Amino acid sequence: MGAGLGIPLICALVYVVWFPHGNAGRSAWFATKIWILVYPLFFFGLIGLGGLVRREDRPAIWPSWAVVIGTGLLTGICISLIGCLMVITPVGEIVKANSHNLVEKAEGLGFATRGRFLMVATFITILHSAMEEYYWRWFIYGHLRQMVGHWPGHLIAAVAFTGHHLVLMSVLFPLPLALFLSFLVGLGGLIWTLMYEWQGTVLGCWLSHLVVDAFIMIVGFRLIMHGAG
Repeated sequence: MGAGLGIPLICALVYVVWFPHGNAGRSAWFATKIWILVYPLFFFGLIGLGGLVRREDRPAIWPSWAVVIGTGLLTGICISLIGCLMVITPVGEIVKANSHNLVEKAEGLGFATRGRFLMVATFITILHSAMEEYYWRWFIYGHLRQMVGHWPGHLIAAVAFTGHHLVLMSVLFPLPLALFLSFLVGLGGLIWTLMYEWQGTVLGCWLSHLVVDAFIMIVGFRLIMHGAG
């Protein structure tokens, strides 16, 4: 479990801090995505497919699929609306003032052009959000609650989910803002583990995550295209 919690953070340090430009950074970025996808496969025999292709294999009164889908979309929309409100506050102004850092990172990883950014944004919004729910909620939280209990599992999973985001935020924004935004990421991770526990499936978490990532990609697109231009 230590590898599962720590490898994404280490890879983030490689492609964000130590080698933010060139092939080393891009390779570490891709390696992180491969790790997230492949590492849990070694545990399918222990965990099974409950939570992924069906409800979890535990006794519970599950909400209907309509509630799962509706809750996922609604929480994603609510989180995104809060983000929209933050854009028009001083937080939004600080983000805009530091957008050159975002442009630099996008150029270093090779997706600062319109076409490449849209490809990466589509991947992150649809596929990467699903991969993160599969990894952080189904696999990491699913293991942690068996090892340390439900609430410690919720908190540890949220902190671990925050780690690689904090690395990125710390090089994009002043430290107080980076800590604040990372706290919001951790809060989002906690909301999604609670949803997973309640619903017994990653579907609702994924839909919520997808909507939030779509909002973030729209903001990122505007900042990068304006800064690169």
